[in-house]
Amino acid sequence: MNTGTCKGAVLAGLMALAGCDTGGGATSAPLRAASMANGEMILVAPEGFCIDRRSLKSSFALLARCDTLGDPDGAYGAPLGLITVSLSTIPANAAPISAAALQSALSDGSVLDRIETADAVLLRVQGTAPTREGLSATHWRGTGQVGSQRVGLAMYGAGDSAATGREGGRVLDRLMQRTRAQAAATAQAASATPAATE
Repeated sequence: MNTGTCKGAVLAGLMALAGCDTGGGATSAPLRAASMANGEMILVAPEGFCIDRRSLKSSFALLARCDTLGDPDGAYGAPLGLITVSLSTIPANAAPISAAALQSALSDGSVLDRIETADAVLLRVQGTAPTREGLSATHWRGTGQVGSQRVGLAMYGAGDSAATGREGGRVLDRLMQRTRAQAAATAQAASATPAATE
């Protein structure tokens, strides 16, 4: 088997899944950060990943390694993978996020590994393979909280990609760290701004 050909096919699959082309241009340039939830949250990509602006909605974003989105110098050795981020407003009196609750919510698959940090709960799952050819059935799912928003995370990659191993979980945790740090900085700046006077 030609490893280079396989990786090229997976790369093409990731680009197609992201809705990408190689033409570039100002209107399709990938983003490192983006406002979501009607301005309530700024999503900040982990190092080496960019946000596909064409996927961006108020409650959804798709991220891929920057070189697959037209920024050849932005990958920084990041694993080849695809991240999805979905948002929902946390209802009043919602139970705290926990690995047990996340695991019980899985509709399929078995848990292979878990990472619990101050920013996120992440599970490495062996489940149903995505429909896109070349992506592994082993992937990461997780959740975290930023302000009033529940952040749902998933990361997919090829079977030989570090995205499906422990590194994939670390990438998602860095996404949450950066996004929560941005939220804290934004809140601090807002509180430091003097109130308008007549």
